[in-house]
Amino acid sequence: MSSLHTLSATALARRIRSRRTSAVAVMKAHLQRIERWNRAVNAVVTLDADAALAQARTADEALAEERLWGPLHGVPFTVKDQFATEDLRTTYGLPQYTDFVPNADAVTVARLRRAGGILLGKTNLPLASYDWQSDHPEFGRTANPWALSRTSGGSSGGSAAALAAGFSPLELGADVAGSIRVPSHFCGVVGLRPTEDTLPLDGLLPPDEERTVHNVVVPGPMARSVEDLQLAWQVLTNTDTPTTPAPETLRIAVTPELGGVPVDTETQQVLRKTVDRLKHAGCTVEHRSAPIDIDEALTTWADIQGYELGASLPAPFRVPPLKTLAWHGWARYKFGFLGRRLAQGAHLSPRGYLSALDRRARLARLLDAFLTDWDLWLTPTASIPAFPHQATGHDLAIEGEPVPYALPFAVYNCATAVTGHPILTLPAGHAENGLPIGLQVHARRHRDASLLAAGRCLELLTDPSPQIAPLSP
Repeated sequence: MSSLHTLSATALARRIRSRRTSAVAVMKAHLQRIERWNRAVNAVVTLDADAALAQARTADEALAEERLWGPLHGVPFTVKDQFATEDLRTTYGLPQYTDFVPNADAVTVARLRRAGGILLGKTNLPLASYDWQSDHPEFGRTANPWALSRTSGGSSGGSAAALAAGFSPLELGADVAGSIRVPSHFCGVVGLRPTEDTLPLDGLLPPDEERTVHNVVVPGPMARSVEDLQLAWQVLTNTDTPTTPAPETLRIAVTPELGGVPVDTETQQVLRKTVDRLKHAGCTVEHRSAPIDIDEALTTWADIQGYELGASLPAPFRVPPLKTLAWHGWARYKFGFLGRRLAQGAHLSPRGYLSALDRRARLARLLDAFLTDWDLWLTPTASIPAFPHQATGHDLAIEGEPVPYALPFAVYNCATAVTGHPILTLPAGHAENGLPIGLQVHARRHRDASLLAAGRCLELLTDPSPQIAPLSP
């Protein structure tokens, strides 16, 4: 099998553009990889092989005529099955759209195509895109390419698994509670949760559904290197890539634990080694307490999410008794303490919802003030690496101690999402059993390109793990 599937999107774009390889050869390498391993990983749930190969041939013909489509000319990409794709099945993670075929792309998908990217297929997600695992009622569950007995994360779990398995060099995910960040951490890839409202949400919901969720949710690129994220960001936003900063210019605040929720020993060790490498390279690195009240941030996130999600439910579920059953039954069963907080949000009055939005704005200003003194804020992504497949809602474990299902992720991802700041998840090391461990890098709002440039610097300093998981029978 060709090794082209191991190359980054940036490297593939350069090779195709210089004609050192063909777009067809690149596409065939990825299709062969999918054919060999997707049955075990179950990351790609809708494959458009014939159309992708035909488009690759057209890409090669265009280059032969000196016509360059754009910076992604001939590069394959996949997207989470939450994004509308013209003439290709899109389920949005909802059973009633199992056979739905949109007549237009989501805006972000269209931008990647206009840059010359070739859509290869769609990747798995959980029901309604709401879980830290990707186990879909029709498509089944996605395995972590680093350990097939473990989850790839959610809700962009198929996205992260496709990258880690070498099925695709570039992906689009979406994040409201860690849906880009947790899978990136679990699968050893990079993901950007952009500044809120930077990328359009058009095409992330069925066209006949009213969009009631307006806050916290963001689409964002995922890849195997920060350099590829920079390329994707340039395409998605039409902005230039800043120069990678020198390590000695970076001021980095580190908070090893958020909200009193501990991280396991191996995550602590990875964080300490990362801090040591950054200091040795000349970065200014100091430990600091969290700049915002994490419990207040988590409550604010749950109030906003609960209220907006509640408004999106079918009419019978917006009033008792089905409203009570949905929130104090299903949500609390699935997500425990976080479900209780979401239920409180679902029962807010409009005035209470507006109060939550005011708290969110105040928290964002506090974090902005903190980030005037620091270029970056470094935290864990979660308390633990990828956990074994299990039913949603069952207890997990931190250092062998049972904890509620949501606890290892909610504080580190929901509370940090509510302010709308950009967050980069960066692979930083491995647990003893080989599972990847990632860290979160936060920056000021609307400084996404600068965050990626700094992330590129950190990536080069921290000696990232191999990009492709060592899949074996």
